[in-house]
Amino acid sequence: MEKIKAIYQTEMERVFKLLSNPTRLNILYLLEQQELSVNELVDYLDLPQPQISHNLAILKAHQLVTYRREGKKNLYKLDDPHILDVIDSTKKHAVHVVEGRAHRDEA
Repeated sequence: MEKIKAIYQTEMERVFKLLSNPTRLNILYLLEQQELSVNELVDYLDLPQPQISHNLAILKAHQLVTYRREGKKNLYKLDDPHILDVIDSTKKHAVHVVEGRAHRDEA
């Protein structure tokens, strides 16, 4: 049986820590649907602009979002769509636990 290599495990821990923040989770879900500016994210999430910008910088540093310049604003988009598979699988697990359902039952 093979263990997870330490270098991969460290990055996996960083990803799970990164995803433990509800603001970042919501940003990723919104950016899955469309490109959005910081101000649009502020409106959708009803959070202060510095908080949104800070979380976008973290997501960008971990290669989960990217942006393109359009006029005077940056439009952010999801850069790594398979991260949503991780989020969706975790959500299904949470539903099973919260609702007391067997894991073989679909969420």
